[in-house]
Amino acid sequence: MRRFGPVTVGRVRGSADLRRLLPDTLVHSEVLVVKPSWYSPHPANFTDAETLRMLLEALDGRVVVTEAYSMDRQDGSMKFTVAGEAVNWRWLLKHPSWDWIREEGRWDRMRRQDRWFLDEYGFTDLFQERGVEYVNVTEEVWQGRTADPWEVKEAVEARFAPVLDERLYGYVPRRLYELRGAPFISFGKVKGIRGEFPSLTMKNLFGLIPDPLRSWWHGPGDSRLGRSIVDINKIYAALFNIHGICEAIRGATVSNPEGEVKVPWGAYSIVRNLGVVALGRPLLPLDAVLCGLIGVDPEKVSYLRLGEEVFGTYDRGLLAEAKAAAAEWFPL
Repeated sequence: MRRFGPVTVGRVRGSADLRRLLPDTLVHSEVLVVKPSWYSPHPANFTDAETLRMLLEALDGRVVVTEAYSMDRQDGSMKFTVAGEAVNWRWLLKHPSWDWIREEGRWDRMRRQDRWFLDEYGFTDLFQERGVEYVNVTEEVWQGRTADPWEVKEAVEARFAPVLDERLYGYVPRRLYELRGAPFISFGKVKGIRGEFPSLTMKNLFGLIPDPLRSWWHGPGDSRLGRSIVDINKIYAALFNIHGICEAIRGATVSNPEGEVKVPWGAYSIVRNLGVVALGRPLLPLDAVLCGLIGVDPEKVSYLRLGEEVFGTYDRGLLAEAKAAAAEWFPL
């Protein structure tokens, strides 16, 4: 185990190892919210059931798992057309409303794909075994079961500047809002080793925006992405006691245009069985230290640059320490 200021990095092979790394405030909390990384089921690209089980077994309290729908979290059969046009990234940039999903059974198809993912990868059985409550953000928002946006706005703007798009204030499920003040774990995966835009714990919360494909929130050329990530982090930081855990236990992705895994957004390689976990709070220094460990320049990551304006700066000395220790934890 090694500490980099507020960040702890350690080796984990099972729930007992993870429990020893976690602060008592998490281990002994009566109820916690956990946001896994479930964008798509590509290899090493999502929080798997075995790893999530480790976390659940390390915690004494009742756990609520939350995630939104994703058009990339499916078995490959889900495709939509509207007025003869394919619903894809570019179409959604021009048509950001999701009202069309309520027609022609499209919403039910998306629900079936979510159930497929939970069943296929062992989460349904795990949740039943551990008594986990699952709150799907998209489902709650589309059903109108959300917190009062004015109350959310008031809580956020008591601590931070207003978000760029106030629709975000209306995207907090009522069930999650009832748990405000509880520990909330952004349970991220290490994705994007040696890349330019890693997905760690702050970007993991971007998945709480309910749109199943977040083209609009990326913006043309990702022009809105950094701000969107920071703004959704503002909302949950204002409502919950946010902790970050980022894992590379069984697999992590390495940015590589020639990598063996081909995905719609490019390609990547996989490094397996590192057994590494990094955790801490706030999320910003955690992600910055992780960047140092995985060979990414955090100064070039938009959500970290913008995040410093909101959440405060991180210690560049810790970043230097992380860079020096990188080969110990990520010996690629």
